Amino acid sequence: MNAWLLSIVGVVSLGVLLEILLADGETSKYIKGVFALAVVLILVAPLPKFLNKDFDLNDFFGKEMQTQTTFLNSVNERKNQERENRILTELKKSEIDVQKVRIFYLRGDTDNIDVVKVYVKGDFEKDKIYKVVGDNLACKQDKIKIYNG
Repeated sequence: MNAWLLSIVGVVSLGVLLEILLADGETSKYIKGVFALAVVLILVAPLPKFLNKDFDLNDFFGKEMQTQTTFLNSVNERKNQERENRILTELKKSEIDVQKVRIFYLRGDTDNIDVVKVYVKGDFEKDKIYKVVGDNLACKQDKIKIYNG
């Protein structure tokens, strides 16, 4: 309780000093707004202790964060599947007998392609595959691996 009172006194003192030092203008309005929010947070900080002894912020935010992560992963998977299907379609339009296309990313980041694996059967032209995949994904030839099988 003493620490809370000291923090209130400190914040009020800092507010007075801030009011003296800040010039009037657009920026000072924003700084004062942020400072007012900090004051409110300090004032309500001890409320969870009075209301509930077992209050934990991780319990409050944890499930929502997990849901958002799951959603983002599903969006990235869908994006990856659409890219793979687009490459597969373009290769088939170029009359290349393709079985499957797989795209792998660095650290799961869908903007940094690590390797593109193209599985073909029969005869094929490597240069044609490199061109189609490179043009559609904007990746270098050394990241494209072709497998015949």
